[in-house]
Amino acid sequence: MIQFIRQIAAILKKDLRTELREADHILSVVLFGFVLFVLFSFALSIEPELMRKMAPGLFWLAVFFSSVLTLERSFQREVEDGQWEGLLLAGGDVRALYLGKMLSNLALVLALQIILLPLMGILFDLSLSWSLLGVILLGSLGISTLGTCYAGLTVSLKGGQALLPILLFPMLIPLLLAATETTRFILAHDLFDQQMVWIKLLILFDTIFLLGALLNAENFFDR
Repeated sequence: MIQFIRQIAAILKKDLRTELREADHILSVVLFGFVLFVLFSFALSIEPELMRKMAPGLFWLAVFFSSVLTLERSFQREVEDGQWEGLLLAGGDVRALYLGKMLSNLALVLALQIILLPLMGILFDLSLSWSLLGVILLGSLGISTLGTCYAGLTVSLKGGQALLPILLFPMLIPLLLAATETTRFILAHDLFDQQMVWIKLLILFDTIFLLGALLNAENFFDR
C-alpha cells in the first residue's frame, strides 16, 4: 500500500513540476478561460437579472472548454517521448499511474476555477459564498476523473486532440448540469436545500466513474 501511494505521489510530483516549468501553458489556459467567459458575458448581453441566472451555466461551460486544454496534455509528453512504456516496464501499478495523472489534472482544474470564480462574481454582480468550494471540488473531480480516462484513450489515436472534447462532452453533461444547478441554488441562497439533490448526483457521478476507471485502468492504459 505504501509503495502504491509512493507511485501516485511520484507521478503527481513529476506532472506538477513539469507544468510549473512550462508556465506559459498554464497562463494560456487561464487566459483562454478568461476570454471565453468574457465573450460569453458580452455576447449574451441581456437583462442583468437574466444574465445572473445564466452565469452558473456559462461558468461551467468555460471551465469545461478550458479544462480540455489541460487534459489533452496529460499523456502527450510520455507518448511522444516513449516514456509511457518505460513507466509500465518499470513495474508501476497502472492504477497508481492513473490516480497520479488524475490528481495532477484535478489540481490544475481547481486552480483554473479559483481564478474564474471571482471573475464571474465581478462580471455578473454576484455575491459569492464559501459553499461554492464544495461544488467546485465535486465538479472538478468529475471532470478530472472522466477526462483523464478519455485523454489516455485518445492520446495515441490519429486526431485524438479533436476527438477528446467530442467524446468527453456528452459524458459530462449530467455532471455539468448538476454542477450548474447546484451553483445556481447556492448563489440564490436557497432556503429549502434544493441543491442537495444535485449534490448527491455529483457525488454519485464521481464515485461511479472513479471506481469504474480504477477497475478498468489496465484496459485503458496498458498498451
